[in-house]
Amino acid sequence: MCPRSHRWLATILLSLILISSKIQLEVGNPTTFAISLLVIGSYFFLRGRFLPLGALLLMLSLAVKPTIGGLIVFSLLVWRIHRRYALVAVAGALALLLSAGLILSLHPRSADWTSTLRTNISASMEAGAVNDFRPSDKESFYFINLQAVTSVFFADAREFNAAAYAVFLALLAVWIAAVLRTNAGPEMYLLSLGALAALSLTPVYHRFYDTRLLIITIPAVVIVYQKRRILGAFIGALTVLAVISVQSRVQVFFLHHAMWQSILQNKYLFILLLRQQNLALPILFCLYMVAIFSIRFPSAPAHGVSSTASSGSGLNCIKTA
Repeated sequence: MCPRSHRWLATILLSLILISSKIQLEVGNPTTFAISLLVIGSYFFLRGRFLPLGALLLMLSLAVKPTIGGLIVFSLLVWRIHRRYALVAVAGALALLLSAGLILSLHPRSADWTSTLRTNISASMEAGAVNDFRPSDKESFYFINLQAVTSVFFADAREFNAAAYAVFLALLAVWIAAVLRTNAGPEMYLLSLGALAALSLTPVYHRFYDTRLLIITIPAVVIVYQKRRILGAFIGALTVLAVISVQSRVQVFFLHHAMWQSILQNKYLFILLLRQQNLALPILFCLYMVAIFSIRFPSAPAHGVSSTASSGSGLNCIKTA
């Protein structure tokens, strides 16, 4: 999916992401499964190959963790990339989730599973609980969603959630405007996909290992680097910083030297030093928007790739020459 002349950059970025992914395998987190299937399925859609298999993989990814690939599959529908297969993936995931819920409801021990789930989620996000986003919780650096930043300024959960959702919706509106104003093409879609992948991790609960979703943005990084060397270098460096949790190491240092409370009292310094991954994602999104609006991409495939028109598709699919 990357320009051949810069595949060295793709190899470096991919290696850094994979090397830092040990924790996902250790804890057996389903994010590994969801991201892997999403990346492979999206690749099949962009190449216009193995579409039934691609739809199956996207369906399983959505069913396992819809907050990972929901917006990306939505983008396939917006761009009309093999829309029928994308709709099959969405419908199949909904069918799986509804079937699982029905099975649980029919079993006597889990008949009231919906209220139990709501109670558990609510309890886990209370102050001091395992999923507390507030800065006073020393474990909150694990979270990369925007609530970990907005909670620095708002103590009430309803307020910091509303602020996070407002920022997310504003950025999503910018993305939609960019999609509507630009010509459909392989490179433009990859850049839009890169922006959307970064944005997908901001609105709801995500832990630091979910940033491995940025694997799907590597072709976009390489394309920008090829067109605008400095901008591409910034995006590449920020992608690495978004994946590697520097803030966890900084927090260990502050705790070891009894500096935690002094940092906590300065909100902006706290965000800068201990919310590095949270800041990296929206900044990445904005840099992709700069690339989309500032770089002219031809609507036809660039040199080194050829297009294969798909029925009902508004975008030429990428196919390596």
